[in-house]
Amino acid sequence: MDTDNLPLNPIDVVEDVIYQKNWNFSRADEHELVAEISSNWCQYRLYFNWSEKISAMSFTVTFDLCFPKTKITSAYELLGLINEKLWVGHFDITSKNGIPAYRNTVISLSDNDLLHKKLEDLVDIGIYECEKYYPSFQKVLFENVPPNESLKLINFDVIGRA
Repeated sequence: MDTDNLPLNPIDVVEDVIYQKNWNFSRADEHELVAEISSNWCQYRLYFNWSEKISAMSFTVTFDLCFPKTKITSAYELLGLINEKLWVGHFDITSKNGIPAYRNTVISLSDNDLLHKKLEDLVDIGIYECEKYYPSFQKVLFENVPPNESLKLINFDVIGRA
């Protein structure tokens, strides 16, 4: 029997993507995986949840910022401005603890190789968007910069490090 073409549990495919990137991860169960990575700005936590019922993979990236209730209006204004610019996925703030999160979903395919590529792209896009907008979140949270002003940072390409 040819087992190469049998569809894998999509979380197994995610595990392979994360393993190839040499990131730390753990499996909560057969439908969930959590990974942690260090980036240029912070620590990211990546959550993957597979829904067999709708054949979709939910992907969430959270980072180490927390908006207190006093800043939530500015945070939502910033989210609206950012989300207008995104082609895929969206940012929100978790209702439980005020942490910004990037979210996206991919509908599964039975082709393991294509699913692997889609999940790899999903992860890469999510991390890219988090890296791109993290400074804006910081400016609004810690420096009281208005949301529209904080987005001016994303237009600068930084070369080198200080």
